[in-house]
Amino acid sequence: MKNKYYDDFRCCELKTKVKEVIEDKGFFWHTFDNTIFYADKRHPDHGYINQYEVLKLKEENGIVYHLLHEKLEGEAVMVVNPGRRYIHAQNETLSLLMNKMVQGVYRCECVDHYITDFFMVSRFKGKCLSSQQKNELQVSLNGMIRDDYDVKISYEKISEDRYVAIGVFPAEKNTQIHVPSLKFIQMMKILEIVDNKNDEFAIITTCGDQMLFTIEKYYDIIKEASRILNCEPLFINTSIHQLLNKIKSN
Repeated sequence: MKNKYYDDFRCCELKTKVKEVIEDKGFFWHTFDNTIFYADKRHPDHGYINQYEVLKLKEENGIVYHLLHEKLEGEAVMVVNPGRRYIHAQNETLSLLMNKMVQGVYRCECVDHYITDFFMVSRFKGKCLSSQQKNELQVSLNGMIRDDYDVKISYEKISEDRYVAIGVFPAEKNTQIHVPSLKFIQMMKILEIVDNKNDEFAIITTCGDQMLFTIEKYYDIIKEASRILNCEPLFINTSIHQLLNKIKSN
């Protein structure tokens, strides 16, 4: 059976029971009757079980194993970090939407993607997008976010394969956690498009709650630069050019 708890990105608390415990070098792998922890290799959930931090997650044969310092018995209360879960759900849905747009309009195929605290990097095979195409893509994606297309999850009856569909786009097989509609992404920004040559490029984006951390990080960098240069933030570029000219003259 597939884990239907993954279908609701807001499901961040669960009462369950310990099923099996395996000792491993002083630590303990636990399985439970049910779990809300998503054990994706790149973007696993963070959180606690009975107030003990979950140190690591792994999935084997459809079973999620949770590594803890302590050995648990009986009932357990799981709490997933909602902030991290929301950022990943927002980005996974944006990734699926953007892939469909880039593939359908610009005939470029997504190779892979990864998510950090501040941005998402999506790599594509094909001709690198121009500045105009970048702007067109950003406007189109934000327009669909404002139109609030539904994100629907369904299961194939026999195989139980999981499919995700956004708006009028065809459903595709997908196991990631998603937001229920595009309004939950709030807004997205293409930070940069990097041409990696050999018909491969990367689109770097930020969106939703993640964008707040990105703005804060950029602002901290600007504040530090203005402190070092002893100038107002608005005059950083001018101060840098003055410093470079001074170095050249010497």
